[in-house]
Amino acid sequence: MNNNKSINISLYVISILYFVGMFQLTSIGDFGVQPSYVGIILMFFLFLYHFVTNKVTVNLAPIVPVKSLILLQASAGLALLFVISNPNADVIQFIKSYSHFIFLTFFALTLGVINLESKVFVNIFRIWLIVSILLNIFGIYQLFARAFELPLAWIDLNNVSISGNEDQEFQQLSLKFKNFYRATSIFSEPSALAGFNLAILSTLITPIFKPNSYTVFKSKAFLNFIFILSVITLFVTFSLTAVMGLGLLAIAYVMFNKNINYLRIFKTTLYVVVLMIAADVVIEAYFETSLLGLFYTRITNVLGLSNVGIVGESFTTRSNNFVSSFGVWMENPIVGVGLGHSKYFSEFSYSDYGIMHALMETGIIGGFFFLMIFISLISEMLLLKNRIVTLSSKLQYLVNSAFYLTFILIGTNFISGNSFINIYLWYHIGIIIAIISCAKYKLGDDLSPIRYFKKKSSNTISIGAE
Repeated sequence: MNNNKSINISLYVISILYFVGMFQLTSIGDFGVQPSYVGIILMFFLFLYHFVTNKVTVNLAPIVPVKSLILLQASAGLALLFVISNPNADVIQFIKSYSHFIFLTFFALTLGVINLESKVFVNIFRIWLIVSILLNIFGIYQLFARAFELPLAWIDLNNVSISGNEDQEFQQLSLKFKNFYRATSIFSEPSALAGFNLAILSTLITPIFKPNSYTVFKSKAFLNFIFILSVITLFVTFSLTAVMGLGLLAIAYVMFNKNINYLRIFKTTLYVVVLMIAADVVIEAYFETSLLGLFYTRITNVLGLSNVGIVGESFTTRSNNFVSSFGVWMENPIVGVGLGHSKYFSEFSYSDYGIMHALMETGIIGGFFFLMIFISLISEMLLLKNRIVTLSSKLQYLVNSAFYLTFILIGTNFISGNSFINIYLWYHIGIIIAIISCAKYKLGDDLSPIRYFKKKSSNTISIGAE
């Protein structure tokens, strides 16, 4: 198993920098260079150097997600034929978008074939949890800052890839309800903060619901603090993504666990409800708004149980976007209209749904392989479910967390969002594939390691401590 410190450190740096993707280092035309991209490029060079010098191996694990990812990369390029032949298309735009897509997906692929040690993922989860404390405290602070005009109430974001204007900064999106503004922290919108906290909760489910299970931090009190902070922040995003994500986490937990302690789940759920009621009391006292009341109004309206809606409801807009996305897909249903070309065939720049983005711009072929990545990730981990009992508690914890995280990615790409060409999606996909490979390696599966030279050098590290 590969244990190269420089590659591990570069991955830790990326795991910190990818949170600040709204802030570009520089721009190349209408493309914003995110801080994490520098770390990814460094990781590519380190990987190539250590592979050529036989200090790391490439492990072509026989798992469908890796194959599906490679085929998705290839199928996304097929739309070039349509782009060249269509007068409404832009070849340069396709080349830029396709290059960006290959860059992100190749990063995920690299993580999947290096076969990292389990301790690397534990350290990454520690980074996530520590960062979550800072981002969530700041998100809660902004509620008061925006209501009482305190410093840093709003952050100017400058990633030109998001704003679409190279010379203009843009502010965070947050609807106002009396004195209450939906929480955003450093993200562009509340749903992004909700998705972030759902990912955090996927790493906390096992220690919260399973006593004596492995934890990335020894202090249960510290983990409970992070859990409480994440739940409160998730609540104040006032996001349907949060509601959807909690439902998906519940489904994933039931699917992946035997002998479930339903009493503990009931107690934890009751605790969370009390926590939200307490938070709502504070919100109503300071911001003259009942967030629970707003949730009730919004959900009943979306479900068609009430005709009373809220200002700025996005559900109808997203529904219309889905219909429009379907129309763009029909322009060239087999291979798509080309990456970066949604704006040339519709009134919107991109789809609100990752799966529709894949269908529109890579066609039914690319959409199929995109779907297969998620299906194969779930099936691979379900096949591992009964086998990992022989592994360390650490690896059992990692596989459990990866399974829950996969459901969050499904929710934020098939139901409520779109990160098809975004570091958020492919960073997490790479981590999940790598965890699967790590578990399979420890179970003794043949991962078919490949070295640059057939003869193993004395410096090659083939097996590392778990």
